[in-house]
Amino acid sequence: MSLKLEKLTVGYRRRPVFRDLSLPAIEPGALVAVVGPNAVGKSTLLKSIAGLLSMSGRVCLSDDNLTAMPATRRVHRLGYLPQPLPQAIPLVAYETVFSACRSARGDWSRGDTEQAIEQVFETLGIRDLALRRLSEMSGGQRQMVGLAQVLVRQTPLMLLDEPTSALDLHWQLNVLNAVRNATRESGAIALVASHDLNLALRFCDQVLVLAPGGQAVMGPPAEVLTPALLARTYGVDARIETCSRGHPIVLADRPLASR
Repeated sequence: MSLKLEKLTVGYRRRPVFRDLSLPAIEPGALVAVVGPNAVGKSTLLKSIAGLLSMSGRVCLSDDNLTAMPATRRVHRLGYLPQPLPQAIPLVAYETVFSACRSARGDWSRGDTEQAIEQVFETLGIRDLALRRLSEMSGGQRQMVGLAQVLVRQTPLMLLDEPTSALDLHWQLNVLNAVRNATRESGAIALVASHDLNLALRFCDQVLVLAPGGQAVMGPPAEVLTPALLARTYGVDARIETCSRGHPIVLADRPLASR
């Protein structure tokens, strides 16, 4: 199922963040890094696709127009992980993931649900958290449980807003490996907002660079990321090198006097 954004206009209090934003179709199985400087609209874009902000335009997942779809149907089509961490509530992790799964996958039997939860806890490496209360967890652990709530539903579209922000390097790699494998195995599409360019590029198939003024460029990292684009978007003098495994690496040398 491909994802298309057509003439998307969204903003706050009559201040548009994006105006008539259209993107090339994103094909099934793609992991797309959504990057850009602070306050450029990464979270706004994911929220608008999720249907959480008033907007005009069309967001289509194959033949389904998500913008015209009621929330009760949309929950079956996409999973959204917001930037704020899950609240430190007294429920245990298994209960919260079970509830998230049942709310979106009412067609599954209890056995199917329990099997899916077991698999996602194993994949993320958080089996030891299953019976712990969220109120007893660190921020990073709660972030992992929040991601489990999205992955367990197996939706064709995942919108993840900085899913590694509270995690150390080991868990960052674990999370992005899990998301990449989920997209490739099921043909799902994942949009992952991130401030860490190099971590995002290590795993992504495409990169969507959002620039001030509502501008956007999307494509393979090797084609999109250039010193000129980084200077224009981030205000830095930077180079793009290639590591020994063939992945692009952004090396920022100095800030520029002005953007």
